[in-house]
Amino acid sequence: MRINARRRVALFIALPATALAVTGFAVAAAGVATAGTMPTSGPTIAMTISNDTDLPMVLAGSSNPYGQWMQAPSDYLAPHSSQIVKAYSNDPNGVEVDATYALPGGAQAVFRADNYNNVTDVDGTRIDGNFGHGYGISSWIDSGYPNMNAGYHLYGQP
Repeated sequence: MRINARRRVALFIALPATALAVTGFAVAAAGVATAGTMPTSGPTIAMTISNDTDLPMVLAGSSNPYGQWMQAPSDYLAPHSSQIVKAYSNDPNGVEVDATYALPGGAQAVFRADNYNNVTDVDGTRIDGNFGHGYGISSWIDSGYPNMNAGYHLYGQP
């Protein structure tokens, strides 16, 4: 009887500790997937762009006028997939980037991020062009200057 009681106590203690460790690993992995770390001494931007539609996105243009790409926007983003775009600047004042994707039907999705010492925003993120009313973008900022992490979800279709 004592052996069974000891095993139950050990199991009672071990299971919550194991669950806590697994949860910790899952939370840590989620943080890495959204941005990762970037080896630079200047401001950075990490954008996670998700295509939550049944249609592909094709890169129509991108801009990084005050910095460099560490991971430029991909030429094509398949339906129901994501990418992480990374940029940095050696200018301590900040960096801004955008990526514009053509969508079926003539619409364009513009994903924009500004990361300056006095403002961090995703203003300018929008849908342009024909049939743009059939799409939407939800966006948010997880962290600001100097290391901005932002997320974007494109949803809907015409």
